[in-house]
Amino acid sequence: MQNHIANHHVPPEQTSASLGEVLDAFHAVRTSIAELMDAVGVDPNKTRESARMLGLNRGLAWRLSRVVREGDVPSVVGDVPGKQSIRKFIAACRERGAAPGALNEAERAIDAFEEAVREAWGDRKTLSTLMASRAETDPSLEQERSRRKLYEGAFAYWGVQAQVRFVTVFVLPSKEDPSMLDAAHITGYLGFRRLSERAWPLAYEVVENAEGEARKFHKSPLDPTGGSEAHRQLMKQFCRPETPEIRVVECGGEKRFELAPGPVGNAGLTTCVFGSYLHQIAERYPSAPDTCGFMVRLQTPVERLIFDMFVHKDIGLASPPAAQLLDRMTYQHTHIEADFPRQALPLSERVVPLHGGRHAVTSHIPWYPRMLDWVSERIGLGLDAFDASRFEMTYPPISTTLSRRFPTLPRA
Repeated sequence: MQNHIANHHVPPEQTSASLGEVLDAFHAVRTSIAELMDAVGVDPNKTRESARMLGLNRGLAWRLSRVVREGDVPSVVGDVPGKQSIRKFIAACRERGAAPGALNEAERAIDAFEEAVREAWGDRKTLSTLMASRAETDPSLEQERSRRKLYEGAFAYWGVQAQVRFVTVFVLPSKEDPSMLDAAHITGYLGFRRLSERAWPLAYEVVENAEGEARKFHKSPLDPTGGSEAHRQLMKQFCRPETPEIRVVECGGEKRFELAPGPVGNAGLTTCVFGSYLHQIAERYPSAPDTCGFMVRLQTPVERLIFDMFVHKDIGLASPPAAQLLDRMTYQHTHIEADFPRQALPLSERVVPLHGGRHAVTSHIPWYPRMLDWVSERIGLGLDAFDASRFEMTYPPISTTLSRRFPTLPRA
């Protein structure tokens, strides 16, 4: 699709570079707004309540919330409030006790965004026209409607549901052996609830080769507190309740982490986050071309799936790890990589770059930036050391597995 902007004759290479600068500045603004909202206890999904808490008019609160919530960047860049409106928001957050550093960062972010827009396109109106022409109509609306019906039926039948299922993986050269790859692996559910008291599996743990054979591996907890393996696996500061009762079941070379039987409905509402550091799970320079990948088994009805990958820049990927949705109703849970192409299901959603790890915000996980910073401290590397990307999907069909993989090649 070609884009035409009246009265602006900018060479293609200049347009691309300038647009990239505007998008980077936008992501910095989005991040600073999300962090301030989190700091003062404002939920971007509740516009009316946000307006009341901050003492702002509802229109401004809606635009601020939309900037944080909306995943389709081209459609929302033009909604960034002006500098004076942002400063009203900053002043309201200052009154609610936000830290000076976060307030100053928000000031710097909006100034940099306004400057980037002015240098690239001259004014907000032109930018909005450009972004509107770039916005794509989602081709998967009918698919999403069908998936929602599956989700509603599965929830009614199996009696479990969650608002968000997420996976976040950091891949980096091994600390012990730079010829190998390590990974920090975080996964969990937000807003999990059930209609019966029975136990339910929340996560599975196994490392396999390309032939689907389980391999031994060594892991360390990201949060080492707790006596049992289940408690050491939990990232407790992000769990609600802080220490949900988890049982570990070993079966066929893999471990299953189950939420123990408990209350039904909202009385048993649970947010559960697991985190491990996996040591030397793949060769960085194999003798023959290979892949390194991570998978999430989808067997719980959820409203939204978010799968982020942070790959260390020294690994030098040409593009973000691709996503593949695998049929696990027909083919069960075999993970033989050569079979993946014939097991793959249609997938219209795309992997998108996150324009810098620090800007990986989502309104569906309000504390997500804090979690990323926390993990970054544990692995001893800043978020800027990684290329980040995201795959996001609403109502993912159960009895599937979502795989994200990237190639590993022999040393040049």
